[in-house]
Amino acid sequence: MSADQNPPGPRDRGRPRRGIVRALAAAVTVLTLAACGLRAETPAPVEPSPDAIEQVRARTVADSLALAEAATAAAQLPDGAVDPVAPVLADVTSFSGQHADQLGGVYVSGLPTPTGSPTTAPPPATATVGEVLAQLATAAATARADADALTDGPLARLVASVATSRAELATRLAHATGTEVPPVPDATATATASPAPTPSGTALVDGLTADELGALALVHDQAGYGFEVVAAKLSGDQRSTAAAAAAAHRSRSEEWAQAAGIDGSAQDPRRASYTLPAGLDDPAVATTLARTLETAVADAYATAVAQAAPGSRAPLLDGLRDATDAAAGWGATPVPFPGLPERAQQPTG
Repeated sequence: MSADQNPPGPRDRGRPRRGIVRALAAAVTVLTLAACGLRAETPAPVEPSPDAIEQVRARTVADSLALAEAATAAAQLPDGAVDPVAPVLADVTSFSGQHADQLGGVYVSGLPTPTGSPTTAPPPATATVGEVLAQLATAAATARADADALTDGPLARLVASVATSRAELATRLAHATGTEVPPVPDATATATASPAPTPSGTALVDGLTADELGALALVHDQAGYGFEVVAAKLSGDQRSTAAAAAAAHRSRSEEWAQAAGIDGSAQDPRRASYTLPAGLDDPAVATTLARTLETAVADAYATAVAQAAPGSRAPLLDGLRDATDAAAGWGATPVPFPGLPERAQQPTG
């Protein structure tokens, strides 16, 4: 048998196996390196971009926290630690903290903190009483504008209440310091009360149904009737104030009824008289009724804010503010959320 015809020996038979093993090992190595490369190139998770609603929520929270911090700092100064300024600053701190809480607080994504982020706490805030007043005025105007523009009705109602609270706090702080509420940088916004425009048509209250407009007509009519009785029970300046309030509420009731197209129709919810509490000969009972009437009007306007279309809420925001101011004029205790009865029991200190 020739050398070419010799059968393969043991060494020859093992060579193909070793070649296969080496090929498989090389393939596994390539796949492993490729997988490692894929993992290294996977981008880190990023926070989603906030939409317009989240931007408003976050802005209102940030302004609330800044107000609370500034008021706390101002209260440590000599002119902030005395009556009647100190109680107002305490309310700014408390109310602003509650505003931030009810709006959901600062957004936390849950993603890891980027490497290199500062770990030291920022220095304590410093603010004067005058700076707190300016912050309140600006933040009130910002929240009012946001409440008008929001597409989320319930959030618009909450932000409108926050705006009203800030405006009321600014007025109280200005009175406590013997100054005026400062103008805000944006001349188109105002942090002080202004007369609500006459609702001469549904264009001013886009999105409200006839029934919803009728609810405003009804609450004003109830207030008008109640203040007529209150005026008859009081004397002096209080009688004059109550009589003026009665006339104003009757007039506003008529305007809303006309805007709804229900004036004098079967759909008009207004009545000739309304049930009032007993004991109105007592001035204390009469003034309590006055506060209750104005508070009911504020609640109705806040409800309408949630129902109205974005960009058409200006008369409703004015109505909420005017009624809140009027209730305060009759001795109502300031609350963190004017117009929101479901939040009336929020702690204030």
